[in-house]
Amino acid sequence: MKLLSPERAADRMVASTVKRRWRWAALAGLVVFLGLAGYAMAVMGASNASNLQPVPVLVAATDIRAGSTITDGMLRVTGIRPDDRSLLTTLVAASDRSSIVGQVAALTVPAGHLIPSDVASSQVHGQLWLASIPVKRMPAGLAAGNHVALLTETQNKLGQPVDFVFMQDVELAHVASNQVDLWLPAKLVPQVEWYADHGGLVLLTMQPGVIQQDLPAATGP
Repeated sequence: MKLLSPERAADRMVASTVKRRWRWAALAGLVVFLGLAGYAMAVMGASNASNLQPVPVLVAATDIRAGSTITDGMLRVTGIRPDDRSLLTTLVAASDRSSIVGQVAALTVPAGHLIPSDVASSQVHGQLWLASIPVKRMPAGLAAGNHVALLTETQNKLGQPVDFVFMQDVELAHVASNQVDLWLPAKLVPQVEWYADHGGLVLLTMQPGVIQQDLPAATGP
């Protein structure tokens, strides 16, 4: 039998105690880590579950034409699950139904389409008239809400045809194959109608608010 000195025996007891404490500490750390991981997974699961819930928004039950008064019967509710939650800010929530009923539509929404958040006429539109104007040409892809310049043709003092930009920054309310609905100042509606009937109108896409000054007229050869 090998006998240890009291000092060595004490050292072994201390070392054994330290090892046990480290094991307990490691086990406690593992338990805390697993608890935090489980909590994080639960939070993520709840977030994903909420994203899977359909969000009620408004859809056009019938065609809503720009300039018409929106009635309750023109609207219905549907649920969507958008991948990008920011999309919801561009639509009318079902809870906001009463805020647009009775308002004047600023743009046309076909039946079955989601109602955009800017469907109701703003105060700016309240000062304008909605005119349905035939056009000769326009860029492909024009849609309600786009802004355009109006190019028309008239005659100069020599009787020569002259093309010039008559108006800029005009908002579209509705686009058809050869006709558009335009928001126009009331005093300019007769002039636009006259140009449409005589020289014809060509639409040019432009950025809202970007007005070009002193544009030259163009004459033929």
